[in-house]
Parts: sequence; C-alpha cells; structure tokens
Amino acid sequence: MPSFAYTARDGAGLSVTGVLAADSASVVSQMLRADGKYPTDIRPTSDARGGNSTGSVPGISSTGIKLGRAEVIQLSTQLAIMLETGVTLSEALGCIAQQSERPDVRKLVADLSQQVQGGTDFSAALARHPRSFPRLYVALIKASEKSGMMAKLLNRATAYLRDEAEIVRKVRGALTYPLIMFGFACTTTIFLLAFVLPRFTAIYANKGAALPTPTKILMAASSLVVGNWPALLVGVGVSVIGLILFLRTSRGRRTWHFAQLRIPLVGGIYRKLHLSRGLRMVGTMSGSGVHLVDCVTTAHDLCDNTYFRDLWGKVSEQIQSGKQLSEPLFQSNLVPRSIAQMLSSAEKSGKLAQVMEQVAGFSEQELKEKIAEMTRYIEPIMIVAMGGIIGGVALALLLPIFSISKVMAH
Repeated sequence: MPSFAYTARDGAGLSVTGVLAADSASVVSQMLRADGKYPTDIRPTSDARGGNSTGSVPGISSTGIKLGRAEVIQLSTQLAIMLETGVTLSEALGCIAQQSERPDVRKLVADLSQQVQGGTDFSAALARHPRSFPRLYVALIKASEKSGMMAKLLNRATAYLRDEAEIVRKVRGALTYPLIMFGFACTTTIFLLAFVLPRFTAIYANKGAALPTPTKILMAASSLVVGNWPALLVGVGVSVIGLILFLRTSRGRRTWHFAQLRIPLVGGIYRKLHLSRGLRMVGTMSGSGVHLVDCVTTAHDLCDNTYFRDLWGKVSEQIQSGKQLSEPLFQSNLVPRSIAQMLSSAEKSGKLAQVMEQVAGFSEQELKEKIAEMTRYIEPIMIVAMGGIIGGVALALLLPIFSISKVMAH
C-alpha cells in the first residue's frame, strides 16, 4: 500500500507533519479529519512515487509557461479560497486544471499538480515558470510551506500582484495620452509639409511676391521632406535601430534610467513608482517571515531602474555588514528624508515590516495623486502645443497673401 507524507494543523492551529499508508490522498484526508486535523498538503512519499512521477507535462519549454498578470491573480485567488475551505493543495490544483477554459492555464496548473503529487515543493514547482510567477511570489509560497499558512500568504501575494498591476496600469495610462498626442502632432506636421505646402509653393512662385521669413523657412522644410524623403526614412530607421542597440547596453540603460527620473512631470512618477514597489516588496516578504537579506536581494533583482537597483544593493551590503537598513536611504537623493526617518524609527522599534508596508501604501497613494496631477497639466500643454503647430503652419501660409495683396494694389 502506498504511503503519503502530510502537513496539517491540529485543533490548536499548530503545524504537524507525518506519514500515513492509504490507497489514495483523499483517504489520507478523511483519516486526518477524523482525527481532528486540518490537512494543508498531502503528497506521495519517495517510496511510492517511483521514477516517473516527477516528470512534467509535455510541451512545456525550459522557461515554463507565461500567463498574464490577471490570470495569475485569478489562479491565486481560487487556490487561496479552496485552501481556506479545507481542500488540499493537490485536490485544489487538480480541480482548477479541470475547470480552466484557457489552454495555457490548464497546462500550467496541470504541471503544478503533477509536480506536487510527485513530491516536489509547491514553491519549486512555481519556480519552474518564472515568466508567470515573480520571485517575490515564489518566496512567499516558500515561507508559507515552513509556517503552514499557505492560504494566508497566497492572499498576501495576490494582494501584492493586484496592487502592483493597478499602479503599473495607472502609470501606463498616464503616459499613453501624451505619447498619442505627440505622435498625432508629428504625423500632422509631416502631412502638411509633404502634401499641403507644395501646392502653396507653386502658387506663391507664380505670383512672384516676396515671401515672409516664416513662410520661407516652412517652404524650405517642405522641399527637404518632399525631395529627400527616401534618405530621411533611412536616416530615421538607422537612428531608431541605433537607439535600440544603445539602450540595450549597460551605459545606454543607465542613461535612459537617468533621464526617466529627471524628465519634468514624468520623473516624479517614476521615482515614486520604483520606491513604492521596492518598499512594498521588502515589507510584504519580511512580514511573511522571509529573511531581510533575501527580501532586499529580491527587491534588487526585480527592480527595473539601474539607480534604484544600486540603492537596494547598498542596502543589502549594509545589512550583511551588521548595519541599519536606513543608513543608505538617508544618503540617497532617491528617497525622501521623511521616509528614511520613518524606516529608521521602525528598525529601532522592531516594526520594520509593518512600517514598510504602511510607507509603501502612502507612497502609492502619493503616486496616484501625482499621476492625476500630471494628467491635469499634460492635457492643456499638449493642446497648446498642437494649437501652436497647426496655428504656426496656418499663419506661415497666410502671411504671403497679404504681401501679394499689397503688390497687386500697387
């Protein structure tokens, strides 16, 4: 008869482990419940697994399956609810795999279920799909396996993913509008220079009137676009490719990240985004029982900005040398002094994780307000810019009419 290793909670809520012999995992679950225990994980022991149970679902690449953030959030929410109601991890994964309508989700969950049934830790099974589950998520699940609070930490990981997705969506939404307006302005200008202005050039040339300086400049630009458009297209293409290749280098990324943090209006948003994400990451993991060095290392590895990554690297070095986390924060111009002071006080009181999450929430609220403020400013700025471009072109076209009228009057 096969044997199964289990993890359960007794009547006092304490985590207990053991091995039972039974025909199936469901029988083990019934035996534990009859004994007054709450099973959280049941898996075959190494003797019962044999050699083939640790394989994976066919068709999965070495980098795993990629799911969208919304799908990961939905999967985590379903899993947390099922675990809270007493369903074991293996049963929950099997149920989700059967009911899922999306092929990628079904395949990924089936792989997770097969790995868990084969005796692999759930965190290790998740780590096989890094494009779907970030390192913070995997670290929280690994901590839950030690503490026996998988449902609680799944809810916490899901809340983190949901908050992060909302913040990223707001930032992208705030930046999309000005980019669309800028693209429309460029397209309109090119259309006027290439198709509208050449017709006026022929009219003014036949009249023989002296053109005003703004009109001459505009006509010269139109002639440049019309007469050299192949070379201009090649030049733009080469410039774009060169810029992309430059941004892929270490120096290029650092230059771009430097510009990100200092662009008027947008720079403040990027600063608050990277700071709030880092604080939320460290606070969430630290509050879940993950070692502080691992928390800061994860924040360093997952940070998208080179300058904030350097900051978290300095913080990690400080912690490992026995110094306080807040010392590099005081020295950095990326972190407001008030936040560094709050974290310093939290270290002394032993409430660092709690205060970090509160500060992250405060920073995220400030970020939302900053986005709303930028949106209020950027809309009239873009309207004025568009009006200036169209109005300037129209004025340059109309000025020669007055010159022609004077010539005809004399």
